[in-house]
Amino acid sequence: MSDSEDELRQFLPSGFGKQTVTYDFEGQYEKCKRHEYTDLLSQNASKNAGLASDDDDGSDYDELEELPISHEIILKEHNKTVSALDVDPAGVRVASGSYDYNMDLWDFNGMNLASLHPFRVVEPVESHPIHELQYSRNGEWILVIPSSSQAKLFTRDGVEESEYVRGDMYLRDMNNTDGHVAELTAGAWHPTDDDLFATSSLDSTIRIWDANIKRTQRNIIVVKSRTAKGGKTRISSIAWAPDGKYIAGATTDGGIAYWSSSGPYNRPVASIQDAHEKESWTSGVVYGSDNITLLTRGGDGTIKLWDIRNFKKPLLSRSGLQNTVQETNIAFSPNGRYIITGTSSTPESLVGQLHIIDKSDLSTITKLTLDASKPSSVVRAQWHPKLDQILATTSTGDIHVLFSRELSVKGAKIVVEKAPKIRHVDDNITADIDLTAAAVTPDMMSGKHRDESRLTNQQRQKLARKDPMKSRRPDLPLARRMDGEVRVFNFDADDEGNLQKRRKI
Repeated sequence: MSDSEDELRQFLPSGFGKQTVTYDFEGQYEKCKRHEYTDLLSQNASKNAGLASDDDDGSDYDELEELPISHEIILKEHNKTVSALDVDPAGVRVASGSYDYNMDLWDFNGMNLASLHPFRVVEPVESHPIHELQYSRNGEWILVIPSSSQAKLFTRDGVEESEYVRGDMYLRDMNNTDGHVAELTAGAWHPTDDDLFATSSLDSTIRIWDANIKRTQRNIIVVKSRTAKGGKTRISSIAWAPDGKYIAGATTDGGIAYWSSSGPYNRPVASIQDAHEKESWTSGVVYGSDNITLLTRGGDGTIKLWDIRNFKKPLLSRSGLQNTVQETNIAFSPNGRYIITGTSSTPESLVGQLHIIDKSDLSTITKLTLDASKPSSVVRAQWHPKLDQILATTSTGDIHVLFSRELSVKGAKIVVEKAPKIRHVDDNITADIDLTAAAVTPDMMSGKHRDESRLTNQQRQKLARKDPMKSRRPDLPLARRMDGEVRVFNFDADDEGNLQKRRKI
């Protein structure tokens, strides 16, 4: 075969029919790789090699490999602190709320790396930041806790379903009001009953609601301050035990208490007064999977692990974790071995970090800087059990989805492996388009439009006489028909039938 034929063959198709298009998602995974994770692995590998003589078992290296933090995608839509975050139980959709008043709904199946946008943006309450969002156990409903006194319920598609009643602010006894009378602070679905959820407020109450009844709550827990002044206190956060038997709450006077979910509600099962520093905002409370372990995140920069059977002093305590954002939470890993929480930006450390902590001694296994380009705080963190992925939000409006290519399932991996949409030339919205060329005139719709460039002079003059604008035809006079109806003659100049009718009137 000659050289000229070889040159010609390279321009010919290799086959006919539908061609298989391969997508290079290896390169996409490389783009999503966190270089900080690679550096951590190399540092620990060097450390373990240096300590080999001391019979070091390399446990730090193994623990890092068990964490889904090797890759990440970043969802950027909010322009202020992302203060609320939740993933539905199936791991398909994400709901995020912010100080920009918006609730954004994301769908992993509907995104790719070239298009990371929410499929719906809703403002639940006008000009009110969002403190909490939580999917129901079946994933069909979203509980929205705005900075107003009324909780709302939305469908998973972002359609408002219910708004719960506001109480009478002029009643002093909170037991007599049918709803909250001050700003909400937190909310949580019951872990075993799909119809129940709880809310807390600055009005010193925790209220348990039936989702089907909007006009009044089901039960009321009035929390009284145990300080010398007594009276009301502010509830900062709440949490149900996994079996639904207890509900715990933290107050701004430093106290923590828990109640039986079946009552009585007039006094807690147990409480402790000085769990955290007074007048600090205890922003996170969560039960362990054993139903007896309670973990709290204080505004005083501490995290504490409690046993509710001996609710006098913490089992473990850790300080030095700065917290200045009232929505900063704390969460367990799916296997219960680790704890994740964020730290806030301070004058000493302008960039907050995501800490992954060993539950056994509250030591930090690793801390991740999500965005080192500008001062920011890490606010919300969640480790989804089905996806095995960590989602964390920042005060700059970003949502970081951390995952591992080997350990994680679906979620962000769907986004990375999905090929971008093949754009048609019509999809190019930046192309120059002559809008006047696409304008539709009445002549076009009546089928009378002609290309005047191909007409003779006589034909153009005839068309000009029929055009009321070019011929400057005056408005037609009013005339009275035989039936007494007054009408304005409005007919086409070239319509001989209308012309004959006018002459007969």
